[in-house]
Amino acid sequence: MGRRNVHALLMLLLLLAYLVGTSYGSRHTQVFNMQPKSQGLSRNFFGFLPKAMPLPPSGPSRQHNSIQLQNSRGKQP
Repeated sequence: MGRRNVHALLMLLLLLAYLVGTSYGSRHTQVFNMQPKSQGLSRNFFGFLPKAMPLPPSGPSRQHNSIQLQNSRGKQP
């Protein structure tokens, strides 16, 4: 390898190291020194999702069931 090729390879490696160091993916993170949130931590892994709305029961209500039972027995005086 000639001296010119070694010099070009060295410059290419320095440029690559510079680009890797300034990229967004190599930002510094504090994995072990995390501060807890003041709001309280969610127990759920999906704590970042909005809270679910309560769903009403899908079956008929007790009032509907009682009306149906009265109709099946027939009218009682």
